[in-house]
Amino acid sequence: MRKVLITLSLLLVGVTGLAQGINVWSHFGDTDLEWLQGEAAAFEAAFGVPVTITRIELSELKQKMLLSAPEGEAADLVVTIPHDQIGELAAGGVIADMSSFATEDYLADLSDQAELAFTFNGRPFGLPLYSEGPALIINADIIPESDMPATYEDFIAKAQELTTEDSYGFLFDNKNFYFAYNWIRSNGGYVFNLMDDGSLDAGDIGLANEGAIAGAQQIKALQYDHGLIPAGTDTSVAEGLFNEGAAAMVYNGPWSIANARAAGINLRVAPIPPMADGTEYAGFIGVQGVLLNEFSENKADAANFARWITRADAQVKLAELSGRIPTSAAAAAQVADDPVLTGFIAAFESAEPMPNIPEMGNVWQPMADALEILLKDADSDPEALLEAAVAQISGE
Repeated sequence: MRKVLITLSLLLVGVTGLAQGINVWSHFGDTDLEWLQGEAAAFEAAFGVPVTITRIELSELKQKMLLSAPEGEAADLVVTIPHDQIGELAAGGVIADMSSFATEDYLADLSDQAELAFTFNGRPFGLPLYSEGPALIINADIIPESDMPATYEDFIAKAQELTTEDSYGFLFDNKNFYFAYNWIRSNGGYVFNLMDDGSLDAGDIGLANEGAIAGAQQIKALQYDHGLIPAGTDTSVAEGLFNEGAAAMVYNGPWSIANARAAGINLRVAPIPPMADGTEYAGFIGVQGVLLNEFSENKADAANFARWITRADAQVKLAELSGRIPTSAAAAAQVADDPVLTGFIAAFESAEPMPNIPEMGNVWQPMADALEILLKDADSDPEALLEAAVAQISGE
């Protein structure tokens, strides 16, 4: 993606809010919160600016910002918000354009996906901190790296070989559009067309084009033609069987790693192998970042703290403490000896940030309904189902 040119206008020097301090809202808990508290203490020691952290549930942050920021009752910073919520927050006028607070060096160190994720109407509305999304999680005791299939076709054959009456070669929540989008996108489908300037055209929906139909047929084939995914499989079923050692591979995200490790699974992470013609498989990626309150009276100090906690060294600490996937290339290089982190990083290289425009809210239910019906019957019609979903998304 073409890098947005940002003029350097703020360094981590010249902090001005010594008395006022910074207020932060965060959904972080456990090790994430410990990391944030540690970074806040280090920032105060370095610059003399106190940071107060208030824990708010992630499900409440967006609405609290929309209601409280215009009244002057919101925190200076939010740590963190999923990028697909920034469109509504930016349209509501409650988060600040970060153009004057992001350096060229910082942007050059970001993955293209992370930068695109926090760009809305051509402007950056937040500083990315970590990425999350699904990849292929493998039981390395069942499939050693030397035996890993090189192509999607070989991957299917290996999964079939490992599927027996009491074991499974590959599982995932195939009715969940968040996961299923991998097959739709990799075959040429898309949600909204990405324009040259990085914006999304909500009027151009590619969920019923030829590629999307081919992807839906592949999803259906996993269940009916290849006999890999039993009816009724959802994320909890797939994760549970994997953690019991009964599934060789699952398609899931970093949030599942802690439980797998606690269950004693020797695991490895990788992208789903490419098709024989070299076409890569990659679906959605989510990015979480730090937002600045447009109504903050202490923007300079707050933006400095946002830059502080998104610097490469801070991302490395967060990755090592809680397995968060860095958005910084420099940070990613420093965790290269971790096979789980590097596996997710590799899987995310060609992934697509979930659309961050408000119209994305119209997509989830119609696509969930289409997938539900698609997988109920071996004779279902992918083309008709996807066309009906697009019509509903478009409001036709």
